[in-house]
Amino acid sequence: MTILAEIVKYKQSLLQNGYYQDKLNTLKSVNIQNKKSFINAIEKEPKLAIIAEIKSKSPTVNDLPERDLSQQISDYEKYGANAVSILTDEKYFGGSFERLQALTTKTTLPVLCKDFIIDPLQIDVAKQAGASMILLIVNILSDKQLKDLYNYAISQNLEVLVEVHDRHELERAYKVNAKLIGVNNRDLKRFVTNVEHTNTILENKKPNHYYISESGIHDASDVKKSCIVVSMAY
Repeated sequence: MTILAEIVKYKQSLLQNGYYQDKLNTLKSVNIQNKKSFINAIEKEPKLAIIAEIKSKSPTVNDLPERDLSQQISDYEKYGANAVSILTDEKYFGGSFERLQALTTKTTLPVLCKDFIIDPLQIDVAKQAGASMILLIVNILSDKQLKDLYNYAISQNLEVLVEVHDRHELERAYKVNAKLIGVNNRDLKRFVTNVEHTNTILENKKPNHYYISESGIHDASDVKKSCIVVSMAY
């Protein structure tokens, strides 16, 4: 079983055990009307944009250095980030919806809830906790799930980043007319990264979409390797 399959199985168990319903019942709703639109921002200024990430660990890194997360958000905004990505998975990435709820109030930047979404209830929780954007991973969804979840998120006035890993998944993203498409540079089987993977997948990309290079972006040289309009960086 791959790490991704293991995570999805875990999410299914959380849904069955009422975890997300409990979150919906207990989390105070955050008003996100002051959030800027990420798509509008990059349409007005067609230059390189950065989605800066907050996470505590990952399946490949047990513990990242502890930081003052409020200060980290402030620094991201100060130094020109266009959006913030916040991991909400607890078991594998050390995040939480409570963290999302606390940090989203500290910035007017768009905030992406980065999680493994397979059910509309997860979208409801993300919105209630203060996300203005959500992530949908093509690899873990059927065509029907992808379409239904995408349309549901849009109906809730959320922006949607659709993540792909290969050209076949890219075509599936086009089918739902995803405006924001992210190419994950991490090999899902080996969990290693290659930042030039984005260029390979987008060799014959279609116009009228915004493309994001995800994973493995550490410095300016990595950005230069990916000829895209947006980079997701930690």
